[in-house]
Order: sequence, then structure tokens, then C-alpha cells
Amino acid sequence: MNRELLGLLLEVTVAGSAAILVVLLLRRPILAWFGASIAYASWWLVPATLAAVALPATVVPTLPLPSVAMATAWGEAPARIVAAVSFDATPWVLATWVIGFVVAGWRLVAQQRRFVRSLGELCPRADGLLQSTASLGLPAVVGWRARIVLPADFERRYAPRHQQLVLCHEQVHHRRRDHWANAFVAGLRCLFWFNPLVHFAAGRFRQDQELACDAVVLTRFPGQRRAYGEALLKPQLAIEPLPVGCHWFGSHPLKERIAMLTRPLPSKPRWIAGLALVAALTLVGGWTAWAAQPGRGLPAAAPEAGEVGLAMTIKFDGKGERTESLNLPAKTPRTLEYQQDGQAWRVQVALSPLDDGTVFVVMDIHRDGVRQGQPKMVIKPASGGAIGLGERLPDGRWKGVEIELQVTLPQAG
Repeated sequence: MNRELLGLLLEVTVAGSAAILVVLLLRRPILAWFGASIAYASWWLVPATLAAVALPATVVPTLPLPSVAMATAWGEAPARIVAAVSFDATPWVLATWVIGFVVAGWRLVAQQRRFVRSLGELCPRADGLLQSTASLGLPAVVGWRARIVLPADFERRYAPRHQQLVLCHEQVHHRRRDHWANAFVAGLRCLFWFNPLVHFAAGRFRQDQELACDAVVLTRFPGQRRAYGEALLKPQLAIEPLPVGCHWFGSHPLKERIAMLTRPLPSKPRWIAGLALVAALTLVGGWTAWAAQPGRGLPAAAPEAGEVGLAMTIKFDGKGERTESLNLPAKTPRTLEYQQDGQAWRVQVALSPLDDGTVFVVMDIHRDGVRQGQPKMVIKPASGGAIGLGERLPDGRWKGVEIELQVTLPQAG
């Protein structure tokens, strides 16, 4: 189970990082051609990719990764080698990840609580909003319930024409549930606390979120670009960003937001084309992430009394990987036949439990009717073993057959 969790964490880290890189590479061209709303929507590629990796992949019988050093028998000479136990770092890696997850989560929760405490007393207004006795980091949509909180000096800081634009901006955040998106990103930062790319992308995500919100406001008030630019110049910056919420002006570079005011908004056909492009990118990216997964293996059924469980992965000339998960009667040979690159392979295997709790493995391997070898070895249950017949070529490829295997004895009682 520990190895499965670690393997899944590695898969989602690689897939998520690839999706983030794609978005970071495309966000500037998408912003220039299709507008801020489409650039913000392109971030859907990341959760779609993560969800695709979590979906069940093609189920194939696979050889579990052993937690021991493999005993190996090469060539035709009989070998009696017992696999030696080695150090398994998996529990320590997972423990480190859990500690990092808890620490990262605690820091974000503490950051959220500090901001909420800094608001002081919140007074309801006639318009249904809340007004704080503080000013830093406000206006903002705060918390999971998305309360719009205005600063104490809201009426003094903003002229009436500015107030309408600022409130529209915060209401757009509220209606789009951007605070939920930010909470999701905060969760990803905890899950992938070890990945600097996730933390960097979180900042770019918040930037695109603000630009997209600005674009909606400008669509509704096309003649108020100058007034909106003036409102952007009057923030009281927060000391640190709000994990679950949306600042009117957070860590986003002012220059980029002001520059957007000088650009025309994309036409509706271009906006639709951009949305279609992002939808296609998300679907293709999700499918690619799912299809690229290694097949998820299901554990073999527990062997019956008098049987020995065997899991094997076989490669012929470094390719054509085949997997088997079998329960074999003790001392009774089983023959398996394969075709690879026009060659006929036959692998006969017999398992014999020994008195000391180990299993004696005997194989008889033929290619095109010619015996290649009869390797023999002793393996401890749940330990891994490897058998190779052939030679290593100068280019590093293996010419011959390679077999990784594990054995399982029936449970007592």
C-alpha cells in the first residue's frame, strides 16, 4: 500500500507539472489572442490532468515492486541464491511527505486566520456587505462563505464612480466562486509542497484570475477604462495573500493590469474560438495523462492450500513485456508460451516450498524449440528474484530473456 501511494504521488506530480508547464508556456499567447478570460480558463488543464491520473487505468497483472534486493541467476548454471533483505525507504519518504503536508497546511490556515483577525470588527452595511475597521488588503472576498468585506475608508478612498467598479470586481469574484478555486490551489500547494513549480504557478494563476475579473468589469463598463485605472492606483496592499479569498489588489503586478486597459477586448467569435481551443486542450491533456499511466495491477488471489502464488514480468530482447499472475500447485510444472518478433518462446516453471519457508524455483526456457537454459534459485516469499539468459550488448540492450518474479505461500489457517 505504501508503494502504491508513493507511486500515485509520483504519477500525479509528473502529470501535474507537465500540465502546469503547458499552461505557463501558452498563457501569454492565449492572453494576447483570446483575452484574459480564456487565459484564466486554460488553467482547467491542471485539475483535468490530475483527475485523469486518478482515474482507473487499464488493469493488467503486474509484478509488485519488491522491498528487497533481487537475487539473480544469469546463464545456464544452476544458482541457489536467497534474496537478501535491503533497506526500504518508502515509509520514510511517505512520512516526510505527510509532515510537509501538515506543515504547509498549518501555515496556510495560520495565514488565513491572521488575515481574518486583522479585519477587526465587521459591521453589516445596508447593501448587505460587511465593512471592516481595518483597511489593509481590502476590499476582498473573504473565507469559504465568500463574504465581501470593504475597508474602513472605502467611501473616503474611492470616489462614487470608482466604488461601483470596485464592487463589480468583487461581485464577479463572488459569483464565479473564485475563492473556491483559490482554496483548491491552496490544497494543491499542500499536497505538492515539495514542488516549487506548483508554488510558482499559484502566483500566475492568481494573476490570471484578476485579469479575467478585470476583463468582465470592462465588458460591463466599456466607457470606464480610465476610472478603473484610477481605482487600481488606490489599494491598501495586504502583507500576504489570502489563501481562501480574493483581494481587490493582491500580489498582481500593477503594470500588467494597467496595460490590459489599453488593449481592446476580443471579439465574440475570437472568444468562442479561444474557449474551444482551451476545451480541446483540456480534453486532450486529460486523455493523454490517463493513457500514459502504467497499467494498474490487481493483486492475485491468495493461493489455496498446496499452491504457491507466482507473479512474473518477462521481457524478450529488452521488449515485448508480458506479465503473469498465477497460483501453481507445488512441484507441478506450468508451461507458458509466447510469440515475440517471429520467435516462439516456451517457459516452464515449477515451484517447491522448502522446510525453511523459502521456495525453490526451477525454470526450463526454450526459444524456437532450442533450450536456452535451466536456471534454478531459492526465494523467500514476498522477496524478488530475477533471472536473465543471454548477453548484454554494447549499446546497453539485453539480448535474450529477462524474468522478474515473486512468490507467495498460502496464508496459514
